[in-house]
Amino acid sequence: MADQKNPNELLAERDKIFYDYYTNVVPTRMPVVAALVPLALAQYAEQDPFLWQYEGTALLGAMEQFADKIYSDTCPFSPPVLMMRPAYPYQLLKSQSFVLAENGQVQHPEVSGMPAEEYGELIEKGFDYLVEKVIPRQHKNLDPADPVKMAYKALMELNMRNNEAAAFFPPFFGFCAKMGYHTGGTLGAGGAAEAPMDFLADQLRGFSNMSVDIRRRPDYVKEACEVLTPLMQKMGMPPYIDYQQNIFYPLHMPTFMRPKDVDEIYMPSFKKLMQDNVARGIRPYIFVEDDWTNLLDLIHDQFPAGCVLAFDEGDPKLFKEKLGKKFLMSGLFPLSYMRNHSTQEILDKAKEYLDILLPGCGYVFGFDKSLLFAKDADIDQYAALMEFLRDYARYDNVGSSYGTPLNAEGYQPVAEWDGPIKSRYVFNWDELKAENPMTPDYARGKFEIANNQVFNWYMNWLF
Repeated sequence: MADQKNPNELLAERDKIFYDYYTNVVPTRMPVVAALVPLALAQYAEQDPFLWQYEGTALLGAMEQFADKIYSDTCPFSPPVLMMRPAYPYQLLKSQSFVLAENGQVQHPEVSGMPAEEYGELIEKGFDYLVEKVIPRQHKNLDPADPVKMAYKALMELNMRNNEAAAFFPPFFGFCAKMGYHTGGTLGAGGAAEAPMDFLADQLRGFSNMSVDIRRRPDYVKEACEVLTPLMQKMGMPPYIDYQQNIFYPLHMPTFMRPKDVDEIYMPSFKKLMQDNVARGIRPYIFVEDDWTNLLDLIHDQFPAGCVLAFDEGDPKLFKEKLGKKFLMSGLFPLSYMRNHSTQEILDKAKEYLDILLPGCGYVFGFDKSLLFAKDADIDQYAALMEFLRDYARYDNVGSSYGTPLNAEGYQPVAEWDGPIKSRYVFNWDELKAENPMTPDYARGKFEIANNQVFNWYMNWLF
């Protein structure tokens, strides 16, 4: 059941819990973060599972329906924005990378947007190569060979997305205020990017081709990753920085690679990217996909202090012992346990995990997999679990320090990444000022904000 305090009291309490947690002070209790994606929420509410794909406001009623049932310190319902992959943007742009399936979920088939013989073009041209070659292959209506059609479809998609956001977010923000949700996590202006090699594998080469490239052309892979690293840095940068702003990184490739290749090919560019993030006060939030048990030493030695590591598979005791003092942790609880156990068995299992992962602070309960469908968990059992977390996961040593602060190593930002990337398309203030000397300097920020929005619009088609 929802807490009986008024929204302002709830918000103040929740903000304090999160502030303490992220600044290495033991809070009164563990933050409770429920997470229902749009498709699961629609199914729980017995809505048409395709409706939210085109009418995000249809979920507002479902949110109200379940808000009092599911306890969470942040809004437990993910907004149906691009990261949740509504279908209409991909359909408008004729995407082959993201396709609406019969189960109501947009899926990402394995595709390749770059043949091996074009590594040289990627390395030479960087962002321009992605815009000119890869994006048109993955999204057929963004082909510059048909510029009028490209412009028309692009503007239609952008306007439809903006219209959806304008209709959805005002009542959504009002709903969050009414419930007293902490908004730094769910609504904060964080960012998202990929480790350079994951980006290369995901939509440029495809998983199968990438596995071949690691063996046959490792030097090309390394060089391509170096070219992609500043693009990932620009893509992930949030519009402002505070104690909780993060960049989400889903890690895909390492568990399919030899540890030697992870160390020599995958990590150099990703490590440089993470070090720049933390040097700027931005916390990497890393989904460590699959089982990284044999790479725990690599994580400990090469990931910067203070990262959030959301784990998929693994032994909670081992992971806590190896990584708990240097990093913030989440995940590991098996979602599959929710499907075939009684409520009491689920709570007993959650207690077992909390008794391992809570001591010393630095853990937020999370599943090993995302709850994508209503069949993944009974809603009443899910609600009971969230209430149990709120009541059980409390600390005795409130106010004491714990863990390792963000960027305890003292890394410095990569200075050359502060300027514009090399591109014939990306906005360059110096060029505009030289051509238009009457333009006042205070206008620079407006141009650069608009440029960042367009840059991210393009890069998100490959994420």
